[in-house]
Order: sequence, then C-alpha cells, then structure tokens
Amino acid sequence: MNNTPVSFFPKIAKHEAFILFKAFLFFFFVLASWYALRPVRNELAVQGGIYNLPWLLMGVMVAMLIINPIYSWLVSRVNQNKIILYIYSFFILNLIIFLTAWSFAGDEGRIWTGRAFYIWANVYSFFVVSIFWVTMINFFDHTDSKRFFGIISAGGSLGAFFGSSVARYFSTEICGNTSISDLGPMSLIIFSIFSLLFAIYFSRSFKPNITQLDSSDEIGGSSVEAVKNVIKDPAIRNLGIYVILFTMLMTISWMISLGIVQDWSQDPCERTGFFARIEQIVTPLTLLMQLFLASYVLRRVGSLTILTMYGFLFAIAFMAYAFYPTITTVMMVVISLRIFEYGLNKPTRESIYTKLKQQDRYKSTVFIDTFLARSGDVIGGWFVRGLVGAGVAVLSVSWAALPFAMLISFMGLKVSKAVDNE
Repeated sequence: MNNTPVSFFPKIAKHEAFILFKAFLFFFFVLASWYALRPVRNELAVQGGIYNLPWLLMGVMVAMLIINPIYSWLVSRVNQNKIILYIYSFFILNLIIFLTAWSFAGDEGRIWTGRAFYIWANVYSFFVVSIFWVTMINFFDHTDSKRFFGIISAGGSLGAFFGSSVARYFSTEICGNTSISDLGPMSLIIFSIFSLLFAIYFSRSFKPNITQLDSSDEIGGSSVEAVKNVIKDPAIRNLGIYVILFTMLMTISWMISLGIVQDWSQDPCERTGFFARIEQIVTPLTLLMQLFLASYVLRRVGSLTILTMYGFLFAIAFMAYAFYPTITTVMMVVISLRIFEYGLNKPTRESIYTKLKQQDRYKSTVFIDTFLARSGDVIGGWFVRGLVGAGVAVLSVSWAALPFAMLISFMGLKVSKAVDNE
C-alpha cells in the first residue's frame, strides 16, 4: 500500500504550465460555444412537451448511430493531428447552415429548423466535448491526467459560464425583442462559430503522445471497430453500461424537473432565464470543485469511490423530488448533479480512458460518450413516458428510478475492477 502523502495542489513544472494553460483555453472555447446554445435547446424541449420528448431523444440516438461509423471511418484514415480541424470545421459549417436556414425560412420553416436544431444540438454537444477529451487522453498519460484533468475541466467551466452569460444577455431576443435583429436566439450561433475557431487554434499544440501511441499517423481499423470493442472488451463494456445508466438517470431527473418548471411558469422568457440562471450558478461552483478539489480527490480517494458515489447522489435527488416538488428543489438537485458530474465524475472517467488502447481512445470512448450516452437518454425518456402513460404521476416516477440509482453504484465497482485488470 502506498503511504506517500498526497499534496492538496498538484505539482506543476514550469514546462508543464504553458501547455496546461493552452489546454485550459482550448476547453474554455469548446464549452463556451455549446453553453451559449444550451438554454435555447432546453426551452425548445419545454415547448415541445415533456410527453413528446422521448421521440426527439430517439431522433438524437438515431443521428448518433449514423454519425459514429462515419466518424470511425474518418479517424481510421486521416492524420491524427488533423482530427480536431476536420470535425470542428464540419460543425462550423453546420452552424452556418442553421443560421442561413433560420434567416430565410418563414414561420413554418422555422418550426422545422427548430426541431432539427434540437436534435443536432444534442449531437453537437456530445461530439465536440468527446473529441476534445480524445485529444487530451492521447496527449497526457494516466498519472498526468490525475494531476491536470480537474484543472483543464475548470477551463471548460469558465467557458460554460461565459457562454451561458452571453445566452442570458440574448434572452431579450428569445423573448421577442427584435431591436437588434430578427435572428433572435439564432444570433448565438455567430458567437459559437467564433468560439470554435479559437478552439481549433489552441488545439494545434496537442499532438498525440508517441510514447503512448503507435508510430503511425493513422489510427487504422474499421468503421465498426468501436461497436466490436464495446461488445468484446469487459472494461469497455462496463464503461458503456455505466454511461448508459448515468444518462438514463439524468434524463429521468431532467424530465421530472421539466414538469415542475412547467407547473411553475407558463412564460417562455421566464423559463429560459431560469435555465440560464442555473448555468450561471453551476459553473462557478463547479469551477471551485475542479480547481481546488478534483485533483486532490482523484489522487487521494481514487476512481472507485467517485464512480460508486453517483448512485447515492441520484437516490437523494429522486427522494427530494418525491417529497418536495418545488422550483427550489429543481435548482438544488440540478446544481448538485451537475457539479458532481463535471467536477468529479467526468474527470474520473476521462482519467480511466487514458488506460485504454489507442483505437479504443479514439473510437470506443467517442462511441460511449455519444451513441451509448444518447441511448441512455432514450431509455430514460421512454421509462418516464411509459410509466406516465400507464397512469403513474410524473413525481411518482422518482420511486421507480431508485433501483437504477443503486445499480449504477454496482456498475461503478465493476468498471474500476475491469479497468484495473486491463
């Protein structure tokens, strides 16, 4: 047993500080681009109706299923150093298309553009973040990941705060004030495009670590490699199940909270402002966690404790909704879950990913964080819809979700054991 004392702050050498700062800024602009659009997506979910949400989530899952083999095919054949440039440029093109469609479409066209944007936004959020972390786990080794990933995550949190602050500023546009332009919420796309351009610029410093990877500039393998590995490899399979459960429980919690929000206010402006306000509260608290606690907790208590804690946190959240279904409870639950996810659990999972083989880092991790994560959303959405359709009150769904909260703690234990045996 290692009895070496763990310092509260990780030791950072001078030559590491500059590259860590670039990684910090890289993630800052990635999340700024997404969080400017996130409150708009949430408002579209409320407007579409909670009961219809599973259909939209299914559309997202199908989109992920189509895109993943294309992504795997692409990374199998292109230079590793160009992956960020190609993928982020593709999403910038998508943003330009949405902005153009919204600008020239009539009322009916904007309805369909909004629906397409909801599905696309979910794909976008998972891919841009997942591919960022692919770059990090192929640059830093497992030891460095425990020291630095919390700090790098803090850069993302600051970017998220900046993006959500921009979104709140534009909430007057969302509420119908067209004094600036007729684009309304789509004005935020311009901000997202520039943020992604900055992210591409800072990504140039992060070439794959040749001491960890094969000497070839290409990853190789087939377009279905990720699917095969998720089925055959116990460590990757357990990670996949864990992510499905976590996103399933997040979706159940989210749908319960949307019901409470809908009962609380019928004003789209007020609801959008509430969502943006949550982002602004979550971000600084998460930032404090990432800067001052994440690295220490990861090195001190290890991944096992963090992975298994999730189930207990979800259980507390569901019981809070069952006993106190108020807007204050929504704010407290959402803030708590998000801080734990982005402050501790996400850096822990990414640290575990550094132990995987080269192809799994590029393909399996993205497949898990996109398609399997969205599959968990769909399962959670249909879980709620099925129970509500059977006559169960939305708030009573909280009790039905408790066994799955305990199951994710068990899977956290299996993930830790399987990865340690790799």
